Amino acid sequence: MYNFTPINKIMKYLFTFIITCCMLTAWADGMFIKGNISDIDTKQPLKVANVQISFFQGFTFSDLTDSLGKYEIKTTAIVPEGYYGIEIEAKDYYKLNGFIHVTKDCTFDFSLKSKTPKLILQNAQLDTVKPLPVKVNRLEGYATNNLIFLIDVSSSMNAPDKMPALKASMKYLVNELRPTDKVAIMTFSNTAKEILASTEAEDKMLIYKTIDELSFGSTTQGGIALNEAYKTAQKNFIQNGNNRIVLASDGVFSSGEKEYKKMQQIISTGTQKKISLSIFCFGKNTDYVKSKLQKLATLGNGNFANITTIEEGEQHMLEEAKAVKKMK
Repeated sequence: MYNFTPINKIMKYLFTFIITCCMLTAWADGMFIKGNISDIDTKQPLKVANVQISFFQGFTFSDLTDSLGKYEIKTTAIVPEGYYGIEIEAKDYYKLNGFIHVTKDCTFDFSLKSKTPKLILQNAQLDTVKPLPVKVNRLEGYATNNLIFLIDVSSSMNAPDKMPALKASMKYLVNELRPTDKVAIMTFSNTAKEILASTEAEDKMLIYKTIDELSFGSTTQGGIALNEAYKTAQKNFIQNGNNRIVLASDGVFSSGEKEYKKMQQIISTGTQKKISLSIFCFGKNTDYVKSKLQKLATLGNGNFANITTIEEGEQHMLEEAKAVKKMK
């Protein structure tokens, strides 16, 4: 009797090779993701920034930006449209993690925050020494800040127009804060947690690190989180200062009308103690949800904004630090 096992193995490998070739041919026209990477402050393009997209385990594609900050990623396969992880790294910049909604042909632009402030000489001459530009104090004339960031880290915040935009806008504000300003960061999903106790803004590296390490939880309990945030604000209260909670969410953080009324009571009590509440809703949302959040912010003697871009986030964050003028 003859043993045909070696022949069977050869036929198996040959069959696998033929199928693989056919699949690669069919998948030649895959997904196309492109965009620009720039410095969040100078708006200048970043070259040699590494952009990596992870579709499935072991199935990643990456590209380095060119001199204009452009990247282009073409996959060898068509994958289902949906949210996939993206990581962007550049030397001397903070790493950006997030999710993008990939379609057959899509474009995404991102901005990275430099780890070291950049001072730029305009029209510098080799034989002329010019003074370095002085950073503009955007908070001159405004009261000392006691800011408590209350961050929704529920799973619904896991989207490119939500958490990445929130992180970038928070970093922008921290960069503008004065050494005497204070920042505390709390997160909430199924529980409320203080991840950074009230810290003077001169310790920017610690605050940046805390923002970078924000991670996701599950469901959201807004009432419990608000109560803890007001306690933190009261504990670090600054007389004649800007004592303010900045709640950042996508709006899905209450559990019905009973929970909503509880939040109203907490906010009303906090307002009487001269602690303000502003609410930023990240990502697109319904008019109903936005109206409910706006009512809470009004009750909290604060501001409301629906934020869909990093630029909007930066603008509104800075306004929070300018909410109270310094007493003469």
